[in-house]
Formats: sequence, C-alpha cells, structure tokens
Amino acid sequence: MKASLFKSVVETSSGSCSPLVVRPCLEHERARFRELMGKHHYLKGGRSAGDTLRYIAELDGEWVALLTWGAAAYKLKHREAWIGWGVGLRKARLKLVVQNRRFCLLTEPGARPNLASQVMGACLRRLRTDWREHFGYMPLVGETFVDPQYAQGTCYKATNWQPLGLTAGSGRHARDFYQKHDRPKTLWAIELAGDARRLLADPAPLPEECRAGVLPEAVKGTGAGFATCQSLADLFAALPDPRARSGMRYPQRQLLSILALGMMCSCQDLLAIVLLGQKLSQEQLRALGGWKRKKTGLYAAPSYNAYYNLIGQMDAEAFDAALCEWFGRHEGHLPRDLALDGKVLRGTRDKNGFRLELIALIENKTQRPVAQQPARVLSEAEGDKQEGELTAARRLLDAVPSLEGASVTADALFTHGDIATRIVQDKGGDYLLAVKGNQPKLHEQVQSAFGASHRGALRPFFGKAR
Repeated sequence: MKASLFKSVVETSSGSCSPLVVRPCLEHERARFRELMGKHHYLKGGRSAGDTLRYIAELDGEWVALLTWGAAAYKLKHREAWIGWGVGLRKARLKLVVQNRRFCLLTEPGARPNLASQVMGACLRRLRTDWREHFGYMPLVGETFVDPQYAQGTCYKATNWQPLGLTAGSGRHARDFYQKHDRPKTLWAIELAGDARRLLADPAPLPEECRAGVLPEAVKGTGAGFATCQSLADLFAALPDPRARSGMRYPQRQLLSILALGMMCSCQDLLAIVLLGQKLSQEQLRALGGWKRKKTGLYAAPSYNAYYNLIGQMDAEAFDAALCEWFGRHEGHLPRDLALDGKVLRGTRDKNGFRLELIALIENKTQRPVAQQPARVLSEAEGDKQEGELTAARRLLDAVPSLEGASVTADALFTHGDIATRIVQDKGGDYLLAVKGNQPKLHEQVQSAFGASHRGALRPFFGKAR
C-alpha cells in the first residue's frame, strides 16, 4: 500500500526551511524501525497490541522521529472519569481509544527546536484517516503515558493533550498480571474529533465512520454510571407500588429504572430490556436498590416475569410523567431535532389486555425518547377501547413544558392544524409535517404550491401553524 504524505515546514539549525514528512511505516522498513526504536527509546521497541500503526518522520529523506500507535489500556480510573462512560460502553468502544505507545526522536537534543511538537501535530492531523484506511474505522480519543523521570510531556501539552493524573504505579507481569513498581506515570489524553467524549459516553449509535470499531458482543451493561442509576431509583421510589406486598423480590424502583434505561438505549421489546438488565454491573444493580442473594452476596438481575407482572399493573401515565420530568431536569433543554412518533413495546400487555403503546418525542440523532405518553384506555361506557396515537400525541404536546428552539418532524398521521398550533403557538417550536394522499385536498394544494414556486411552498408548512 502506497503511503500518503503529510508535509509541513521545519526550520533547521542552519536557518533554512525544510519540509517535514510524516507517513506510515512501510512493510519493508519495519526491521529498521524496530532496530532504531530499540536503540533510542528507553523502553525499547515493546510488543504491538491490537491494531497498530507505526509512523516515520523525515527531513530531507532523513529519519528524525518514530511513533507507534496501538491499543488502549484496558482500564484507567482517570480516563474513565474524563470520558464519563460506564463499564459496558468502555468494553464495547475501547478500540475507539488509541494509545501513543512510543514516541522517539532520532536527533540530538536541541538540534531542532520544537521538532517533537511539530511531528506530533502532523501525526495527529492524519491519524484518524490513516486508521480508517488500515482498520476500517476512525478512533475518537488518544492516550499516552509520560514517565516524569524522563520527560515532562512538553510536546503533548503543545499539541493540546490534557494531563489527567498519575497512574497507580503498577505494570503488567507475566505471572501476577499486575505488579507494583512504584513509578507512577502521567496519563495524557486528547479528543481526536469534536465532541469525542460525549459520543463515547452516549449509548446512542456512533457516527458511521466509527461503528466498525465497536464490539457489541463485549457489552456487559449500559453507559449509565452509579449516580445516574441512583437518580432513577430515587425518582421511581416515590411512585406507589400496585403489586401485592407478599413475594415482591425485586423492588418496583429497580424494575422501572431498568425499563427507563432500556427505552433510552432504544430497546425494541421487553426481552431486550430483560437482557439489558442482566448485563448490568454489580455497581449499577446496587445503585438501583436491587435484591442481594444471601449465599453469594451478589445483586440479582430481575427476571422476565418480574417486569411482565409489573407492567400489567403499573400506572403508565405516572411512570411517563416522572420520566419526562427526569429528562427535563437532567437534559436542561430539549434537543433541537425531534421526531413525534408512536411506539409499541412488543411482548407486553397492560392490566386491560392492551399492548403498551407509547407516543414519544424522540431525538433524531440518538433515537432516545425525551418525552412520552401512553395511550389511555377509554371508559367502559365508550367501549373499553384504547385511544389512538393522535389523541395521545395531543396530550404529549400539552404536557411538554417548551419546544423553544426545537424542530419537530412527524409523519402524515399527525398532520393536523391543532398539532401544528400546539407546536408553534403553544410551545414555541417549529415543525415539518408530512403530507400524503390521506388528505387529498391538502396534498393537492402542496403539489400545486411546489409546482408554482418552491420558495412560496415552504412558508405554509415549515413553522407556521395554519
């Protein structure tokens, strides 16, 4: 594979300018690369781990620096806190963090001032593209370790890396796995793309260019931390439990919290939520106020029947009202791009035998609900029927505190004047409503307006309640 080049200009000691070339190491150059790294780096060449890229920096054809990038450390306290992800997301997305395992200058100290930062900057500018070319995905975060006894990390600081703290002072050992060496190193990290940390910590699907680096089979829990789980448990602890007091092994607050986490993770049916609950860590189950087994001392994940029995008796409206209030408190404001849509949680029936149907405002980018309402059961005098999605949507929009700065999209079912009025006049948002053949007169008007003038057609249907 022919390596593409990145060039910048470096002033040499003689005062002349020379192009700096940073490129991946070619196959036939690896022997020389390993030899020079072993000779000039205090840690020698080391072993490669996982996906690995080696870079060479050249001035006038002369090798002046070597870099090796590889797999990230399995677990780092300061990195996990900096990113803000949970155990499950860390295990699934760890490949999206790459480690600068070696960085070695081949020049004499002081011979070329600022060369280290210029090499690092040039390498960072091309790293994600090269990584995708070689391995099929783009990383989001870089990390490295600096031994304070050998260096201060000046070139990392100059290229916008952040020091996160000192390691525990232990290293991998063949027999004991980790062994104390009492030489802690400084952990540095950098976001390789805008908003990288938020993307890694958000359970929503990642950008397309990153997805090939995700290991879904490695997920053991959600991205919710201890504080988030505890906050949900406290929220639902205030709701009355409709079940009989005897034989309640799993508290309602735990079951409702896992239902909420499942909805936030876009689970499509009850079985998916049950499996998600079974993958929660012990720390997460403890935060949710779960039941601990006496023999093992471990917190148990709820069974399918526990959820199913509760759903058949729970107050769905109280659940949704509490969850919407929690979203508002923790999100601060609604996202700008929302979709109004109906959802059915497959595999569930309420106490009246109806499927659990929900109308939700969903963030288009992450597919997470930010507000929702269940379809009510009408009174016996009205035939004991379940209300339609349109009626539930009206109640949902009435309950939303504000849509200021948000745009709401919806399919043709919701294209009604009072829906548009609620979005624009009542809540201060904008809308984009689909028009199809189920409203022939309106459909004809839209076709006629677009045929006459595209600009004129936009006014009645974007953000103006008519």
